[in-house]
Amino acid sequence: MKRILILVIAVFTLAGVVAPANAHGWRGGYGGGYGGGYGGWHGAWAPFVVGAAVGAVGANLYYRPAPVYYPQYYAAPQRTAAYCPENGLYYPQTQACPSGWQQVAY
Repeated sequence: MKRILILVIAVFTLAGVVAPANAHGWRGGYGGGYGGGYGGWHGAWAPFVVGAAVGAVGANLYYRPAPVYYPQYYAAPQRTAAYCPENGLYYPQTQACPSGWQQVAY
């Protein structure tokens, strides 16, 4: 939607710039004839070129995409302890477990 709005504004701006440039007609200003003297038909293209250049630069500056930042999710490490079901004790309290250790999350 913004691009269409900028395009419409640019068209009306160019139309407003071109109208004063063509005040003396396409055949030239004070010199008469095609391309003769001051304000010939070659000078009528200057507003188009300037308007296109300014519009391209302005659109490029206005429509530069915003940087995308992706959040980094870190999972907290799961804390576990070694439990001996035969003794009913955890690892630091007992050093050996004949039936095998069981990992328990806490």
